[in-house]
Amino acid sequence: MKSLNKSILLALLAILSVTGSYASKGLETMFLEHKVVTNSQGLKIGDNAPAFVVVSNDLKEVTVGGTKDKIQIIAFVPSIDTDTCALETVYFNKRVAKMNNVEINIISKDTPFAFSRFCKANDIKNINTLSDYKGASNARKYGSVIVSPKFLEGFFARTVYIVNTKGKIAYKQVIGHIEKEPNYKDILAALKGIK
Repeated sequence: MKSLNKSILLALLAILSVTGSYASKGLETMFLEHKVVTNSQGLKIGDNAPAFVVVSNDLKEVTVGGTKDKIQIIAFVPSIDTDTCALETVYFNKRVAKMNNVEINIISKDTPFAFSRFCKANDIKNINTLSDYKGASNARKYGSVIVSPKFLEGFFARTVYIVNTKGKIAYKQVIGHIEKEPNYKDILAALKGIK
């Protein structure tokens, strides 16, 4: 019996050590006083931006990433029903959407219905609000899925990628505190520097 208990204990310790090392390999940010870790370090500048399919407010599939005629902003957010995500979406709708060569994609696990309601209430017409509610496998490719703490597991960390027309990552911003907005000044400067 003691031998069996010892085997179980060793197995549990092995699982915990693997889980811990997995979590420590992700991006680290904060939510209030809690350390937040994502599923991986995500993509680096110069990496190919994988194309993936998400769902629009009108339940149509939309491809994001890869090569396109326009520069793409891919902004992963926790939930449109939070104040910060709402402010970020409204900002991008007003400010960056005036640039003709830029396509803006706000992506979360919110349902298309929640996005539709929000867009109507806030007159959002210039950007794409897109749902990855089917499993978040897309956000995983970009290192944006939270794996700890447990109460935030599965939500997206606030991250912003800029993808150039060749489908390469040209800029990446991991927001240090999820409850805060991105550094818009840096994003705008990066957009101006992309040819």
